[in-house]
Amino acid sequence: MVFHIFFLNLAKIQRMKRILGFTAGIIVGILLTLLYMERQKNQAIRIQSHTLLENIKQMNKMVVAEAYYDEVYSYNDSDKYLFDLLEFDKNVILLVKAKAQISYDLSQMKVELDSVHKIIKITELPKEQIEIFPSIQYYDLQQSTMNQFTKEELNEVNRKAIEQIKEHIHLSELRLKAKKQLLENLQNLYILSKIYGWKVEDNHFMQNLKLDLLQ
Repeated sequence: MVFHIFFLNLAKIQRMKRILGFTAGIIVGILLTLLYMERQKNQAIRIQSHTLLENIKQMNKMVVAEAYYDEVYSYNDSDKYLFDLLEFDKNVILLVKAKAQISYDLSQMKVELDSVHKIIKITELPKEQIEIFPSIQYYDLQQSTMNQFTKEELNEVNRKAIEQIKEHIHLSELRLKAKKQLLENLQNLYILSKIYGWKVEDNHFMQNLKLDLLQ
C-alpha cells in the first residue's frame, strides 16, 4: 500500500514537472517572440529614421527666386569758356542690366528626428539671402578733346547707374516668390512624413509663411 501511494505521488510529481516544463517553454517562447518583435520594431524605426533623413537631405536644395531688370542710364556734362561762348560737351549712355536673386539654402534648415514618437521637428529655417548682380554696357560715349571723361568720372557714372537700377528692383514681389517656393518645399516634407506615418512639428513656420503670402 505504501509503495502504491509512493508511485502515485511520483507520477504526480513527474506530471507536474512536465506541465511546468511545458508552461515554462511556452513562456520562454512568448518572451523570445516579444523580444524578437521589439527588436524588429526598433530596427524598422531605425531604418525609417535613416530613410527619412536621407530623403530630407536629398530634398535640401537651394530655393531661388530671380528677376531680371534693364534700364538706360544717361549722363552728360559740359565745360563752358569765354562767357559761355565756347562749350565742350561730353555724354555717355549706358545699358544697365541686373539680376536680383533671393534664395534660401535648405541645407541650413535645422531638423531633429524623434524616432520614439515618430516626429520630425523643424527647429530653424534658413535666412533669406539677397544678391544683386549688375552688369553695364556702354551704348554711346561722346566727348571732346577739351572735356574728356576721366577714369574716376566713369567709375562714378557706373556707380550711380547701378544705384538707380537697384532702386527700381521690387524686392517685395521677389520675396513673395521665394517664400512661395520655400512653402512648396516644406509641403513635400509633410507628404514624405505622412507616407512613413510620421508627423511634422514646425514651430508655426508653415502657418507664418502662408500668412505672409496672403498679405
